[in-house]
Amino acid sequence: MRPDDEKAKEMREQLMDYYGTAMASGMPMAVIELAKIENMSDDEILELLESE
Repeated sequence: MRPDDEKAKEMREQLMDYYGTAMASGMPMAVIELAKIENMSDDEILELLESE
């Protein structure tokens, strides 16, 4: 596994945890963001990471 693959996997897990917590706390719009994260490719996740 490439280092970038591991970084993307870790970032995806962190984002899913973040939006999952928001959703469970009563923020229904977090469902949309959670779906976006689930459907992003590893490259898209890395681009998101670099833009922050």
